[in-house]
Amino acid sequence: MSLLSVPKSLLLGSPLSVSILNQIRKKRRPFCCNMSSGSSQPLTHSLTLPTQLDQPIQIIAAPGVSDSQFRTAIESSLFKQWLKNLESQNGILATGSFLLKQVLVQGVDMFGQRMGFLKFKADIINKETGVKIPGVVFARGPAVTVLILLDSEGETYAVLTEQVRVPTGRLVLELPAGMLDADKGDFVGTAVREVEEETGIHLTLGDMVDLTAFLDPSTGGRVFPSPVSWDLFFSLVLMFGSTSITSSQETFLNFGIRRKIIYLYFCH
Repeated sequence: MSLLSVPKSLLLGSPLSVSILNQIRKKRRPFCCNMSSGSSQPLTHSLTLPTQLDQPIQIIAAPGVSDSQFRTAIESSLFKQWLKNLESQNGILATGSFLLKQVLVQGVDMFGQRMGFLKFKADIINKETGVKIPGVVFARGPAVTVLILLDSEGETYAVLTEQVRVPTGRLVLELPAGMLDADKGDFVGTAVREVEEETGIHLTLGDMVDLTAFLDPSTGGRVFPSPVSWDLFFSLVLMFGSTSITSSQETFLNFGIRRKIIYLYFCH
């Protein structure tokens, strides 16, 4: 019986009406039955992985992480992919030697409507020794880097961009690069787009060669530059062409492009 179908005579404070209302209240459930959102307690969520069915994993929001940020984090493709990696063929949990006990979600940065960066700390222990392994994770997902080599009158030039990189506190001279959406694996297509955005050079898919595809299959054709705390891996794509550049100085003056505080250099 719903509240809307209760006769008016039962809604006037009688013992029977109180009993019915109490039953209705008991049946109410929050948005997610495994998630706690009380103001006096941290937000929590629990899940079970096939590799440790008898050990549910507690996911907790750190102070300052809002309910919406917490939900976005645990439902993001970044977090789901991390869980999937744990149980992959080379995954940490694949052999049964390690146990994931808890995940503390510490921060969420959005790029508009999509996930930008996710920071969390995972408590993973060695079952035999009980030792906890380092578990700080800064998740962003895959990226692509483009090496552009241009031949001009017997000289080969590499295209570099100079960008403001706040984490380093410096202007950094680097290869054109860009992040992929976590749920898409179009490395070469992203390379073409990033080159156009950062350098103004228009390319086609046929111009690009994925160099990391030539790596040993055990690498998955990917390079992890800093796996200690970052999930980032990238592909290196090569583009080779020709142009009428005469010198780096002249190139910078004549072909220099400023986009998003990005400067273009041709160096040899």
